[in-house]
Amino acid sequence: MGNRGVTLIEMLVAMVILGIMGIALVGFLRAQHQTVLRQNDGVLATQNARAAIDMLARELRNAGFNPRASASGGALRTIDADSISWTADLDLDGDTLSSSTSWDERVTYYQQAQRVTRASGGGSGTAVTDNVDSLRFTYFDGDGATTADPALVEQVRIRLYYSTPDGVQSGMIESQVALRNNIYAN
Repeated sequence: MGNRGVTLIEMLVAMVILGIMGIALVGFLRAQHQTVLRQNDGVLATQNARAAIDMLARELRNAGFNPRASASGGALRTIDADSISWTADLDLDGDTLSSSTSWDERVTYYQQAQRVTRASGGGSGTAVTDNVDSLRFTYFDGDGATTADPALVEQVRIRLYYSTPDGVQSGMIESQVALRNNIYAN
């Protein structure tokens, strides 16, 4: 008589307890998964924004580049709060002008929708990064004062405000670029 089995009620109680524990475990794992996904989205958004601003800063630093200086030098062409355009001798042919044998060597960065776009050679442009809330430029002359005259610009501050696709996380990346060639272009 010591070999008594488990009653139906005991089995049901055990199954309910296991079910509750299973549901709690699934909820915990789902919350952990969502946290990891959000963190990954935040890291990816930051990395993409940093890569875009580094690319822009590297190219902008060489605005007006013309090693042969055989034609008129290039420099900043248009400067706005949310876009910038310059010329440089990108193909090293000695000029920064459009001709039948040379591409238009103008580079433009601007915000379009929620993307930073880079256009060159008269093309429509390519998205550099997405999830951009705002792209802002501030222009400074040699004395550190803000200026709206492209010929006087010696430094450019770039601010890129970005967020994750779900909008939960956001941030700002800033870079200050000293132009190497603009002071020699005119």
